[in-house]
Amino acid sequence: MSGSGVEAAIDRVSSIPYYNQLADRIRDRISAGTIAVGERLPSEGELATSWNLSRATVREALRLLEEHGWVSRIARRGAFATMPPQRGWLLHGREGFFENESRRHRVTTAVLRAEQTELPRFAAEALQLPPGSAGYVLERVRALDGNIALYSINYLPSRIGRLVALSDVPTGTGSLNATMHQAGYDVAGASRTVEAVTADGTLAQRLDVPTGAPLLKIKSTSWNSDLVVFDHHEVWVRSDVVHVEIQVGAPAPAHHPSPAPEFGRIASP
Repeated sequence: MSGSGVEAAIDRVSSIPYYNQLADRIRDRISAGTIAVGERLPSEGELATSWNLSRATVREALRLLEEHGWVSRIARRGAFATMPPQRGWLLHGREGFFENESRRHRVTTAVLRAEQTELPRFAAEALQLPPGSAGYVLERVRALDGNIALYSINYLPSRIGRLVALSDVPTGTGSLNATMHQAGYDVAGASRTVEAVTADGTLAQRLDVPTGAPLLKIKSTSWNSDLVVFDHHEVWVRSDVVHVEIQVGAPAPAHHPSPAPEFGRIASP
């Protein structure tokens, strides 16, 4: 296992830390079966030489892989490839889709639209804004390991949209959840509906499924600890790629029509 190949090479000008890049390379090879589960990885020194990295960087990459279940380190024997246990994604926990799933899968995002525009009436109402209010619309398709998993549209107040527009989210490389967290908007609660729908022509094209294919549609409105609503989104999920688990959370804010928000987990099969 070496870093000499063009695709595998560490990007020396990327803002992504070297240890993250190395961990991603090793994880991708375990996930693809190039490194078999149970196979012993090269030593820290061998990896450092092969990838032209410091041993400290290699050690941090292995620590990260072990933390996320991709590597098991045994004293005096070395590091061995493992497969992480099946886990769900808490939709409105502190982590977003990218942060959680990128630990076990290659997550890619295609941004179809990212702009300030007049919000649809239903979105303005959900965000507790007057009809005709301007806001930020973010439309994306997300994939896991090359398999299209979901299509989503986020509607945000203009004040948050301006921050998102300046981030790397519109390029498809950044996390919306992390960007909002950095701006001080953490999810304290959410009201959610989940329904079974079928793909019309547009959804079928977005999600690469036949027209009429079964999908799960999730509508969610999120608020922070001050009960300020800051995100409304709709997500269409391919149930053949991800599964949804629902858990009941704490009561919703008094001003919100939902008596009790639901917290969902999405897990890849």
